[in-house]
Amino acid sequence: MTKRVAIYARYSSGLQKQTSIDDQVAMAERFAAERGWVVTHRFTDYEKSGRNTRREGLQALCAAVNARQVDAIVIEAVDRLTRKIADALNHYELFQFQQAELYSVAEGQQDFFKVLINALGAQLYAQMIGEHTRRGMVQGLTRKRLHTSAYGYRKRDGDDGLNREIDPEEAEVVRRIFREFADGHSTQAIVKRLNGDGIPAPRGGTWDISTIRGNPARFEGILRNRLYIGIASVAKTSRRYHPETGSKEVYETPGAATEIEIPALRIIDQDLWVRVEAQLATQAARAKGKGNPVGARRSKHLLSGLLVCGCCGATYVKVGRIHFGCREARKGACNNKTTIHRDRIEARIFAKLRGTFLTPELAASFDAALKAEYEQLASAQGAGAATRLERRLKKARTSRQRIFEAIEQGAPYSAYKARAEDLEREIADLEAALAQHLETRAVLPQLPTDSAALFARAVQEIETLLADPELVHQANEHLRELIRLVELRPDPDAPDSLAAEIVSDLGALLSAGGVTQSVVDIFSAKRQLSVRQGGLPPLPEGDNK
Repeated sequence: MTKRVAIYARYSSGLQKQTSIDDQVAMAERFAAERGWVVTHRFTDYEKSGRNTRREGLQALCAAVNARQVDAIVIEAVDRLTRKIADALNHYELFQFQQAELYSVAEGQQDFFKVLINALGAQLYAQMIGEHTRRGMVQGLTRKRLHTSAYGYRKRDGDDGLNREIDPEEAEVVRRIFREFADGHSTQAIVKRLNGDGIPAPRGGTWDISTIRGNPARFEGILRNRLYIGIASVAKTSRRYHPETGSKEVYETPGAATEIEIPALRIIDQDLWVRVEAQLATQAARAKGKGNPVGARRSKHLLSGLLVCGCCGATYVKVGRIHFGCREARKGACNNKTTIHRDRIEARIFAKLRGTFLTPELAASFDAALKAEYEQLASAQGAGAATRLERRLKKARTSRQRIFEAIEQGAPYSAYKARAEDLEREIADLEAALAQHLETRAVLPQLPTDSAALFARAVQEIETLLADPELVHQANEHLRELIRLVELRPDPDAPDSLAAEIVSDLGALLSAGGVTQSVVDIFSAKRQLSVRQGGLPPLPEGDNK
């Protein structure tokens, strides 16, 4: 029966040409035509980040898959679906459940481990860009080159030395805010007075409470910004993205933070700063105890259900926060009272399973993913992308200026309020995108291109990767394709006083095909396992403990 094919294509906002969608679709169509398949659906997302899984085109694709209207999905590369490992595996599992195969133009048919490795390539490069960018910011700070655009300062010309200076007019507003707050005025009252006096907020428009108070955990907000006492810092925070909405969350990274004192940038004297700090602490103490509920994550581990007691055959279960022990021993029905730390048993098992991932097929897949990612980054960071962002930014700023002019000529602000706020958000987003683009373009030549070394690093850290709470459930299920169980038996001469025997089902391994067939080949070639009826025996003496 001829396969019904859905094609999905996407390009990122502002960084790629719109024609890249047409190129992706054309490649997918050729891929399908060469195999005699019929393309029945085409789904696209223009200017959409791969982090956002609520894209209209992607949602429509998932709806078609859930309705079982397609037999196969064809994409240019895995990162067109998403740039996050957990999301890539979730989509793969959905497609698999609905009996729809996933194909990449460059890689062919995808399986769990190919999706894992390809998504890892994209995510690894994104992480390296962040690392290089933070390093560049730290180096720039030592030369007094700031990335901040804090209210109260303006850019200073020159390629060397301090690139920011105090803006006298804005600095006086900052001092006013600090004085009023230190004198006991509420932030709401301060906001009302600033708006009543017609003082523009940092990004234009009107002031709000969050602009002044900010987030205490991230030292955000005017009242918490240490630059006002002449202390500049970088890498205090990093970003992560909500797995469903793609919305950004900023969190502290104290271990990576770097700061330097620059007296020329001090706006607030120390006495006033201390008074404001005391006022903030007093208010925080009053609010303490209200807190916010934190959603609990489901507890799931890589080897859940796979560890069994070699004495009684019962499952090893959690016997504390981070240890596993025999379930029957807890009830006094088994004499095996030896427990083991979760990280220890995972490390031992994966020391034996790493050969599973060191296949030429996965190495080639990883290499292709890295090359594709690097090429896309190089293309996205070209001068044309910067020009497009600058053009959009100029257009938004021009629109904002026209609103200001209309208001100055007597037009009521209420008539333009919504549009002005939309423009402020758009301008802020475009400024951030342009800054990120320029930083990425600067670090791109520094990114490593040795896929073999990166692949080896990824495999070396594979259990850490798969233990991610967002991946562990899928990883646990697919580990069952490689091993049937791990039998743990007390042995005073073994590490952790437990001998660990990996038992695999040869029939399941052979029927799984693809990557798992390579597992059998590797084990056979290394003579680590020999076939016996009913499965595979323990590893040779010294290897199974």
